[in-house]
Amino acid sequence: MSQRLQVVLIGLVCFLLGCLLAPHLPLAHAQEAKGSKWLHGLELKVRKAGEAYFTKDTRKFGVEVFQDESTNRLVYISETGSIAVVPAK
Repeated sequence: MSQRLQVVLIGLVCFLLGCLLAPHLPLAHAQEAKGSKWLHGLELKVRKAGEAYFTKDTRKFGVEVFQDESTNRLVYISETGSIAVVPAK
């Protein structure tokens, strides 16, 4: 019997055994996700390095704060797409 035929037969036997044994294995259940809760909306003013004071032309960035209730962490998402995750206190 050639080695190629042996590999095919072993694969077929393993597949059939898997089909027979799989229905009897216990099912794994995932934990239900609790979701997130919106907490704050922030508007942060950012000055350039040489700017001494905030003016009407100072750049502003919006940041939203959410609490992930599944992991008890705070998620900060800025309008530029930056994300930060920190433990909630």
